Amino acid sequence: MKSRKAKILAAVTTTALLAGALAGAPQAAVAAGTPVTITPNPAYASDPFEGWGTSLVWFANATGGYPEDVREDLFQKVFGEDGLNLNIARYNIGGGNATDVPSYLRPGGAVDGWWAAELGESDAEGPITSTYADRDRYAAAWDGENPEHYDFSADETQRWWIDALADKITKWEAFSNSPPYFLTESGFVSGGIDSATSEQLATEDMDAFASYLVNVVEYLEETHGIEFETLDPFNEPNTNYWSTRIGEDGWPTTASRQEGAHIGPARQDAMIKALQARLETATTDVEISAMDETNPGTFVTNWNGWSTEAKNAVSQLNVHTYGTSGRVAVRDIAKSADKPLWMSEIEGNWDTSGVGFNQTNIDNGLGIASRITDDLRELEPTAWVLWQPVEDLYNMEKVERLNWGSVFIDFDCDADGNSLRRLADGDADPSCKVLTNAKYNTIRNYTHYIHPGDRLIQTDNTQTTAAISSDADDVTLVHINTDTTARDLTIDLSKFGSIAPGATVTPIITTESPAADPTANALVAGTPVPVDAARGQAVVSVPAKSVATLVISGVSEVSDDAPALRDGHSYQLFGVQSGLALAADPSTLVIRTGATTPATAVAQTWTVRTIDGEGTNRHRFALQAGDGRLLGVAGGDAVLSSAAVEAAASDPSLQWIASTGDGKTYSLLSVADQRVLDVNGQSTANGSRVGLWTTSDADNQRWTLADTGITSVSPVSTTTPTGVAATLPGQVTLNYRGGVERRAAVQWDASGVDWSTAGTKTVTGTGTDLFGAEFEAVVTVEVGSYRATEPTSLTTYAGVDLDRVVSDAPTTVTVRVGDAASELPVEWDWAGLSDASFASTGVVRVTGTATTSDPANPTLGASLAVILTTPGEANVAPASTATASFTESSSYSVDRTKNGITSDKGWSNWRSGTKNATDTLTYALAERERVEHVKIHFYKDGSSTSWAQTLTVETRTGTGAWTPTGIVTVPTPGNGTAPVVDVPLAGVQADQVRVVLTAYPATHMIVSEVEIYAAAAGTADVADLAALTLDGAGLEGFTPDRAEYEASWAGVALPVVRAVPVDRNASVSIAQASEADPVATVTVTAPGGATRTYTVTFSREEPPLLEATVASSIRCIAGKAYVTMTLTNTSDVPVDITATTPYGTKSFSDLAPGKRVSVALNSRMASIPAGEIGLALTGVVDGAEVERSLVAPLPAGGCAS
Repeated sequence: MKSRKAKILAAVTTTALLAGALAGAPQAAVAAGTPVTITPNPAYASDPFEGWGTSLVWFANATGGYPEDVREDLFQKVFGEDGLNLNIARYNIGGGNATDVPSYLRPGGAVDGWWAAELGESDAEGPITSTYADRDRYAAAWDGENPEHYDFSADETQRWWIDALADKITKWEAFSNSPPYFLTESGFVSGGIDSATSEQLATEDMDAFASYLVNVVEYLEETHGIEFETLDPFNEPNTNYWSTRIGEDGWPTTASRQEGAHIGPARQDAMIKALQARLETATTDVEISAMDETNPGTFVTNWNGWSTEAKNAVSQLNVHTYGTSGRVAVRDIAKSADKPLWMSEIEGNWDTSGVGFNQTNIDNGLGIASRITDDLRELEPTAWVLWQPVEDLYNMEKVERLNWGSVFIDFDCDADGNSLRRLADGDADPSCKVLTNAKYNTIRNYTHYIHPGDRLIQTDNTQTTAAISSDADDVTLVHINTDTTARDLTIDLSKFGSIAPGATVTPIITTESPAADPTANALVAGTPVPVDAARGQAVVSVPAKSVATLVISGVSEVSDDAPALRDGHSYQLFGVQSGLALAADPSTLVIRTGATTPATAVAQTWTVRTIDGEGTNRHRFALQAGDGRLLGVAGGDAVLSSAAVEAAASDPSLQWIASTGDGKTYSLLSVADQRVLDVNGQSTANGSRVGLWTTSDADNQRWTLADTGITSVSPVSTTTPTGVAATLPGQVTLNYRGGVERRAAVQWDASGVDWSTAGTKTVTGTGTDLFGAEFEAVVTVEVGSYRATEPTSLTTYAGVDLDRVVSDAPTTVTVRVGDAASELPVEWDWAGLSDASFASTGVVRVTGTATTSDPANPTLGASLAVILTTPGEANVAPASTATASFTESSSYSVDRTKNGITSDKGWSNWRSGTKNATDTLTYALAERERVEHVKIHFYKDGSSTSWAQTLTVETRTGTGAWTPTGIVTVPTPGNGTAPVVDVPLAGVQADQVRVVLTAYPATHMIVSEVEIYAAAAGTADVADLAALTLDGAGLEGFTPDRAEYEASWAGVALPVVRAVPVDRNASVSIAQASEADPVATVTVTAPGGATRTYTVTFSREEPPLLEATVASSIRCIAGKAYVTMTLTNTSDVPVDITATTPYGTKSFSDLAPGKRVSVALNSRMASIPAGEIGLALTGVVDGAEVERSLVAPLPAGGCAS
């Protein structure tokens, strides 16, 4: 098997050649795509993935005898490394009709039975034949343990494939579609006669059927040198599919096209026991798998009808996903039973072209990719298996005109490699060719890059599959973009513990290929994108309508912040629906408002006690409440047990398994009960009971993990006016493992802090969190004057009403001292303004008054810029609360209609039996809006018309009456896609919107997305500054429309420039001035891209000079030389003067301008040499303290001898 790197290199080489060929072509600009963030969580990993597979069934039966070159081409397409690269094969043990029954099954569908056509037995009536009429006599005589009663030369064509695959297949499974004809109630392998629900396997025939299956398996193993790991005696047993339609001639018609047998749950149970009994004496090591049911819901029905003995006898669970509701319930059955689960069969037609057989329609490829991703996410299977990727080309092209399968060849090729039916039709080219389609392309995005041994992990994106490589140093994502526009994917790798230098993401993209070359645009590798290790992210663009494999190299391990339940860690568990915490009340389990005191936190603290499997998706653990009791089950309900923790290891009633579909929120499965914690009645009320219910993954069954272990305390800063003790925050933010934040009270110790002087002060504090953990905190306080508030802004649309502006206006403004900021309450002055003031684009300035704690400035002016843009629109549905009158299941809840994906299977109202004639989707908006139009995207479910026939959009405000817009007939697109209906509402004011859907008769409806577009601000292009400061002081002469300024620079360091834009959503970059380049440059970039540059040029200002003069002489007094000095202040300001000589120093304070002082110093010497007098001058000039030093001559002199 090629490694990921080898596959990528091969693809890159091809891409490079293509790029080289096109090097001279002009390159079109690439528009920005829709932003999508994908966060994988490696803390929740599956058991090693067993791989990708197929049943051999019809295609192997039909093609095993083909010419060698045709078989080899087909082999490579299905199992080759460049083909589908499948490694699992399911061998079909045929049942076989009686020898005289005319052929009526589909081409390839008549798989040989292994019973002997010539039994060689007789009874009272004579020799027993294998005719339909003799079926009961044959059954009575046939001995499943007699080798002579078998035809071990049977099924030659399917067995050719066994030999061809012997070195390729890593997992073999055998299965049966139907017992042999003589062991069925109808006598046919296609089901009950004109009845699809009549039992086809009698209890008395089960031992014989078990012998039949086991002996065929043992023969194949011995003869072909393979080993079957599992044997499934059923295929879609409890369905209404299998009936044999009898024609006028008394024989089955072609309406009965394949083998199948209805076997209800009770008889499944009995058959499993019979097979288990037979295997106890078998030489094969094969184990039982079951029951290959058609959909998860029916699987659950079957399982619940089995005895414990039958459940224990099955080693592997198999389910199909032709229906998808109930996947998570099957997942949880497999987990609680501790059995591997296979998604063992699926195929389908997702083509939207409406033209019949189509090799290139990418929607077909996106459909199978979506099924793979959904199956892997919701089922968590260890293998994913196709029914058969190879379909009968003639049938798809000329008969059914469908798009089942991904590889195609005629199922009637002769020894010359020609199709018998094409020869009969007179086709110009009757040769048997192997073709592929778009499904073949997109399936390989998975099978080439997610390998056996890899471990599947979950992501928070429903259109992304993720897996960790078997050596744990690479990650593979497969992302489906079903939209008609490109996407910019931010791959968030923050949940991984290690990102190596040089880590990259390599995209391998599949898009629609041209008809001339249906694989041309498959698996095209792009240039590796570096991972920003500091941010733990990489951004990769993927085109519209594409499947992208993203191979990430150099990431490994698990971050402490990855959401997971870890041994010994304690958590609060918050309900996704209610937001309330799971709590252990004295006698029952409830949800409560999140604890605010240590006393109430005890009941909400749950400690994980691992039993086994930590770090996997089958992690078993006990949950211990804060009071020591264990969460358990008894009598079909959740209970709190006083059992010791050690008892949980051997008591399934105390064991739990967590499951997540998004890597963030978890359900909690009882191992013993096979149901999950469920808030009764989906209640959101405080004190609501929590019990058990079958898994649906609904919001009332999922919990957000909130770890209780502190990792750090967030930094705190604030300001206070000089002379005013700071008002310190009463709470700080504590950071916990898993990225959880909580607030906690803190006690500050501000003793000894001098608030009377400006500057930075540091205050420490301590506290204890809800869970009894002590912490320390630090707050930095900048003390200084409150001079001015920062201007603020509000961006809205022209035409908005005054009331909306008032409600949206900020209620605080920012004041800064140094590097710290505080928020001040503000009152805006709306006097003189009306709706008309906001009618046109531009900027409306509103003044206000902020209240401060500064005694010197109890109030400060405030400024609000209301920026009015050309009206735009925004989809407000994502922020709404959505409800539906009916929902198929939580897997297709109404919340999926506001997830931003317009092409996924969102909300569905499918139900078995009678379909709903009408349903309503209601959206409570976050606030009152001016709603312009509502856009409803429907979803095409296979070939059905799965959309409304008509619809009505209705609106209301508050509890008022609903106002309809009129009935809209939903069109059916001619191109085979689902319709999109855009209903204009012309700016109606509303806080609730609902869509009333009326279905086609007996047809379900699926809505992919509902977009509610309300008037909103467009993109603003105001790139002006509102304020420009130097070292915190406003720049003199600043106005927003002036771009160039000059300022003097008198200090040692250049002033620090700060700027506030008019539009607070604009970005500001500042290149500070330096001595080498004394120009500060401020660049403002508006949200719309407009820019404006401001500059401040600094010039050094020479410091003001202080001046003084000194007149000196030497006088002789009493034989000693005295220095006499007269000092004069010649400055314009008072000066402090200090005169220093070798013989002494004299100082004079506050010498007024022009004032003169004299002084004499005794040298104590008879004479002195010439020297210097030093003068130190200090004064205040223009408010700044200035110093200057001067030197004056000192003459020689002294007393004469």
